[in-house]
Amino acid sequence: MNKLSAIAAFAALAVVSANAGHSNPAAGQPVPAPSPSPGAGPRLSLSLAQALQLALANNLTYRSVIADEKIARAKVIQAGAGRNPSVAADYQYIHTQSAGFFAFPAPGPSPRITTFPTSATNINNLNATLQYAVYTGGAVQAAVGEAAAGLSAAESNLAAARADVLRDTISAYFSLLSALNVAAIDATAVQVAQQNLAVTQQQYNAGTLAKADVLRGQVSVANARVQSIEANADAALANAKLANLLNINLGSQITPTEPLAIVPPSFALNDMLNDAQAKRPEIAAAHDAVVIAAHAVRGARAGYLPNVSLQLQEASSKPNFFNVPQPQLSETLAVTWKLFDGGLTRGKVVEAEADLDKARIQLAQLDNSVDLEVRQAYLTYQAALAQVAAAKSAQASADESLRVTTIRYRAGVGTSLELADAELADTQARTQVVSALVNLRVALANLQRAAGIL
Repeated sequence: MNKLSAIAAFAALAVVSANAGHSNPAAGQPVPAPSPSPGAGPRLSLSLAQALQLALANNLTYRSVIADEKIARAKVIQAGAGRNPSVAADYQYIHTQSAGFFAFPAPGPSPRITTFPTSATNINNLNATLQYAVYTGGAVQAAVGEAAAGLSAAESNLAAARADVLRDTISAYFSLLSALNVAAIDATAVQVAQQNLAVTQQQYNAGTLAKADVLRGQVSVANARVQSIEANADAALANAKLANLLNINLGSQITPTEPLAIVPPSFALNDMLNDAQAKRPEIAAAHDAVVIAAHAVRGARAGYLPNVSLQLQEASSKPNFFNVPQPQLSETLAVTWKLFDGGLTRGKVVEAEADLDKARIQLAQLDNSVDLEVRQAYLTYQAALAQVAAAKSAQASADESLRVTTIRYRAGVGTSLELADAELADTQARTQVVSALVNLRVALANLQRAAGIL
């Protein structure tokens, strides 16, 4: 092969390489999942909405918080029982093998021994008791209020857990989509590097290039393969992380179908800060914690006050000595007042008051941390918007550079090294666009989560 024919062949292959470079998955377009490995789970194509539905239905952390909310609801029922009277009934059957009696001689013309029973052989006892706490010093009311505030806090925690699951699923979903796009781009980069190496080898065989160019091409292929292997590993790990959040088979091959590119919404910082204070479930839970602590103080102070209870009891025993029922109705009004308990109640009150102070401090700390979180998420979102614009501009520049370099190479005025550099720069630019778009979607989810509007 003479020099002219070698250059012509290389130029033709360069055109193929350039077209291969432009066949990379466009940013924001779904890409197929890699072929499943032996023993892998089922293949799933999921939109973002479907992934979120699966997460809310299956996520173990979220299901655990749902159970906590049910527990808090049950505690409200338990606390409210103290406001209602209690009714108890019991029944006893007693069988005596030998009933008690005493004997005495009966007077008369024919003296005889007469027995008089002192107990029955079979006895049925039926008791019914109604008891009502007339006054508990406010302990019952405090317990009810504490339980109700606990339920409200549990509901707020459930809302917060739901928002966390949505945010984490969105982040994992787009991380997988990013990893799959990057893996596809890197796979194309390997093909392009191999094509460039083949042309370089042809030119070396024709005597137009040095051995160093071939070695450089071999290094480029090796580096591209390493990068492709790492990208596939990252995609597999991102796939497993998303499957774990969805609580499905970790070997499932998930194919995201959601586009990366969106029209990004605009936000005002002050609106985000106001939304966070009004809508963040963590702040609502912290307010509930203050209410719980206040009720605990009132409950502890109830130990200083008397307790008044009323009891009604109906008891009957059948038979008695002569098989006659004996109903017994009794009423008891009891007042109990601990005049001195060694300082136990005082200690409980001091502890409860300290817990109340701590709950108020934690509420103030949470207000500050939420404010800071919103500001940080807002600035990160603005930076992500700028990053997307810059990445798209860099990709346009890299595409144009590759186009010009390919034309120069066709004309025989460019080198294989220039073409390889242009291909590498174009691949990196495409990867940066994908990364920027993913960062934007994740930053948007984080901002909405911080403001309580996710």
